[in-house]
Amino acid sequence: MSNNLAQTIKLAFGSEGGWSNHPADPGGATKYGITASTLGVARDLRRKATPDEVRALSLSEAAQILDKQYAQPLRYAELPPGLDYALFDFSVNSGPAQAVRILQRILVVEVDGIVGVKTLNAIRDRNLAGLIDKLQDARLRFLKGLKTWPTFGKGWSIRVEHVRSSALKMAAGISTVAPAPPEGRQTASPRDVKVSSTPAGKGTITATIGTAGAAIGAAKDSLQPLTSNGGFADTMFTVLIAGGVALTVIGLAVVTYQQIRHRETAA
Repeated sequence: MSNNLAQTIKLAFGSEGGWSNHPADPGGATKYGITASTLGVARDLRRKATPDEVRALSLSEAAQILDKQYAQPLRYAELPPGLDYALFDFSVNSGPAQAVRILQRILVVEVDGIVGVKTLNAIRDRNLAGLIDKLQDARLRFLKGLKTWPTFGKGWSIRVEHVRSSALKMAAGISTVAPAPPEGRQTASPRDVKVSSTPAGKGTITATIGTAGAAIGAAKDSLQPLTSNGGFADTMFTVLIAGGVALTVIGLAVVTYQQIRHRETAA
């Protein structure tokens, strides 16, 4: 049973990079591997997310989406290490159903795009390193058949080979590192990702992802209605950032500030 989803998501962030809106990309506006369509579904918008909404996507929310909409349909936690990453990255790149169908053809089981008991049993009967290699070969053949291959083929080839190398290392119990982001994309390098992939619809993120700045900024914004000027809030949050204090301390800062305001009002 796999327990390395956090590492896998970090690797996927590295492969995907940050914000992108390439005119030749059918997915359109994309950030951390999350397209406008995927974000719209995740937020139940009943429409595609706007480019601005995609651009504002946080690493934390992206990780939750990758867990719920990609890892869980793959029954990620039941896959062997290495294959879990290889199938997950393929899924993020080309969709879960497509990735699973190609794996099922390799396994010679019913091709329905759904990871079930028969698929899992067939995986257990195969040589893990050989299966990872065959999946990456099949993935590359699939990508070469896409009309966008002339535009993105070079980057996809590099990505597939990095996934192959990393997945084989993971299968052998060897640590690996995130790849450099694709050319033209921002770096997406979360410092810490802790994810618990549970049955469908119940994925949870159990720790912060990336820098604390965005979360702290949002918390500071929520604090502003308590004061007519942001002096105290700015000072408090600057101290928190500089000191690297855990985000849970923000609650204490809010309570302290409310007490100060209460005393001032009473006076």
